Amino acid sequence: MSDADAPAALRSPSFRRLLGLISAYRGRIFLAMLFMVISGAATGGVAYMIKPVLDRIFIDRNASMLIWLPLGVIMIYAVKGGADYVQAITLVRTEEDVLRGLRERLFAHTLRLPLGTLIDSSHGSTLSRMSLDLTLLQQGLSVLARFFLSTFQILALMAVVFYMSWKLALISFITLPIAFYPLIRFGQKLRQRGERQQEQMGQIMEQFSQSLRGAEVIKSQGGEGFEAQRFGVQARHYFDLMMQIARIQKATVPIMEMIAALGIAVIIYLGGSQVVNGGMTTGAFFSFLTALGMIYEPLRQLSSANNQLQQGLSAADRLFAWLDQPAEASQRSPTPRPWGTWQCHDLKLQLGGEAILRGLHITLPPLTTTAIVGPSGGGKTSLVRVLLGLLPPSGGEITVAGQSIRDLLAGDYRGYFSFVAQEPVLFSGTALSNIAYADAQPDHERAEASARQAHAWDFLAPIGGLETMIKGNGGNLSGGQRQRLAIARALYLDRPVLVLDEATSNLDSESEERIAETLSALHGRKTIIIVAHRPRTTRLADQIIHLERGQIVAGGQGQGTT
Repeated sequence: MSDADAPAALRSPSFRRLLGLISAYRGRIFLAMLFMVISGAATGGVAYMIKPVLDRIFIDRNASMLIWLPLGVIMIYAVKGGADYVQAITLVRTEEDVLRGLRERLFAHTLRLPLGTLIDSSHGSTLSRMSLDLTLLQQGLSVLARFFLSTFQILALMAVVFYMSWKLALISFITLPIAFYPLIRFGQKLRQRGERQQEQMGQIMEQFSQSLRGAEVIKSQGGEGFEAQRFGVQARHYFDLMMQIARIQKATVPIMEMIAALGIAVIIYLGGSQVVNGGMTTGAFFSFLTALGMIYEPLRQLSSANNQLQQGLSAADRLFAWLDQPAEASQRSPTPRPWGTWQCHDLKLQLGGEAILRGLHITLPPLTTTAIVGPSGGGKTSLVRVLLGLLPPSGGEITVAGQSIRDLLAGDYRGYFSFVAQEPVLFSGTALSNIAYADAQPDHERAEASARQAHAWDFLAPIGGLETMIKGNGGNLSGGQRQRLAIARALYLDRPVLVLDEATSNLDSESEERIAETLSALHGRKTIIIVAHRPRTTRLADQIIHLERGQIVAGGQGQGTT
């Protein structure tokens, strides 16, 4: 941002969009601003009362004023306090409503972004938007209220100043343009550093998240010190950046106070001369001086508000840029097409400029079992992601029952599949809520049947059955138990195609054999795709697809089971 357009921060697209969100609560805003006007007028009244107090009590020695003027002061502060409370509560409610809406939009939009976008963006950066960016934006919205309140107070106090002496007022306001320069200059620097602050916090959260996920590796290899040192480097960078921001913020106040002192010194000399010469009463001069001094307090608050607003706008830039990314459509047809033969012709996939899948030709007939095998890095999981519609192919054609999937809604296509990943994902809640995930009215009998079919009932029954509480990501279950619960969830969906990506890799031999029995029972009733290495699972396949370096290098017929 250049010096020329630094004041244009409040006309930035992000600020206009924020105003658009706030405008939905225009009734509340109008009410709050009405009470801000009342508060500002009361602030001006406080400064004005100096004149009658000095002139009528201390100089004229009017005893009757000893009762009325103190009552007037109490009344003014009562009005001001009540107005401040009403406008503050009204604006806090509006602010929290705006933030709640943004928080919900951010979460829902993030889940609807394409998988490729989420893969390209680090978890730390994404989490930073939900935490730091929203916090900074909240602070920016909070200071908007202070901005308007300070403006009304300044206007009221200026009215008192001009009423007492318009000549002195014109002289004193020469310093105002000087006072606003630091607001513009410092705000420019803060917005630049605010963007770097958010990026740095994203890196810190990403490293912290990686360390938590890799705690077993770190501890087993004695890497605690190494990770602490790496984190220390990131923390130091963030510290240095925060100190730069603090130096800019804290320099604003003394500079503003010095400018205020310069203006007050000039007014004391000129106004004092008028009082000495009889051109102005003592009360009028002190009322003028009090109002002028009180003007610099809301000016100082404006400076602080501007600093926080700039950081809030920087956060808003990042939030709106994230929300502006195109999301996937999630609509589903009321009567989706039935499942049929799945085929891909010359299927290609590129990620980050690297060819992952290279010209695949595959046919998956309905009600058959297909095993996808091959070394790690051969493209098996990538093929599964394309198969599930999670990653769009870079080239080639995919059809279901002869219809291109480009002509199908994404929700309809993904609705064909139930999926079990190699690393099972479980959610905090009961076993029932995990098996019947996203079902608003879960079927207990169906859930128990799925758990029995997946041999998860063996460990659930003794510890509470479907009401067993599951910790985040199944922290209170073994690896095999988590996997069986994930398989039960896939069976509960009862969709035409069951996809298992190394889903039996964490099971013991006995559990794997029992899951193989379940798959054998489903053979011929569902289309099953299995990514696996072990013969216990691949022996069930009607066809085997061998992938190496993104290409089919061998294929064969499994034994098949009826």
